[in-house]
Amino acid sequence: MQALSILAAHLAVSIENARLYEQVARDEARMERDLSAARRIQGALLPRLPGPEFGLDIAARVVSSRELSGDLYDFLRYGPQELAIAMGDVSGKGSAAALYGAVAIGTLRSIAPQKHRPAEMLTAINGFLGDRRIEGRFMTLCFATWHRGRHKLRVANAGQEQPFLYHDGRCERIPLEGFPLGMFETAVYDQKSYILNAGDIVVFYSDGIGDTQNPTTSEFYGHDRLGTLISENHKLTADGIADHILEAVDAFSDGRHAFDDRTLVVLKVK
Repeated sequence: MQALSILAAHLAVSIENARLYEQVARDEARMERDLSAARRIQGALLPRLPGPEFGLDIAARVVSSRELSGDLYDFLRYGPQELAIAMGDVSGKGSAAALYGAVAIGTLRSIAPQKHRPAEMLTAINGFLGDRRIEGRFMTLCFATWHRGRHKLRVANAGQEQPFLYHDGRCERIPLEGFPLGMFETAVYDQKSYILNAGDIVVFYSDGIGDTQNPTTSEFYGHDRLGTLISENHKLTADGIADHILEAVDAFSDGRHAFDDRTLVVLKVK
């Protein structure tokens, strides 16, 4: 009887562990299905690239570090000759960042019919997110408009990586900064304007590009390498430039999985 009692106790523990393992496996499988469905939906919601009517060759890329990306980009039609371009990055990672980004995109699209200039658009979104502030959540965003007839680019920035502009044979970052959206309701944003020529290039990118680290030297890819790469490949198409950047960054990290999302939007004036 003593031996059977000991055996029964061990069997009870084994059965309970098996039940718990089975429950964990079911929960993990359900979570994996949910994340996979969410990723498919997020991919399907990425905007289509605008057509040739705006006089631009356009490429966009997203390399997610997790199942869901916290980076975002969008294209908004302001008129038959004017296009708005947005590139942003939400604080944090995973599903919470993706959900916050979806709210930001919805806000952007709801305000778009008012056709705000870039600085005004950032102010409007910042006010909306400020009214619905979530502790520890904010986002960076670079917003620009392009007018084909005037060949005019307007840009404003709210804490996002400064975009590169290849113009007159030089590749430099557009010197614009600003507080991220959703942090300070009274934040004010600056705006710059440029007249571009055929062959000029604008590259919007997330910090996952420059912050990519080499595992051997511990160096970061940085902005200088990116600027040089754009200059050396300025004759390529927008797709060619975007692919070349991602390939170079991947090689720099020895092919390791991205620690942060890598997102690019490349505009080349026709």
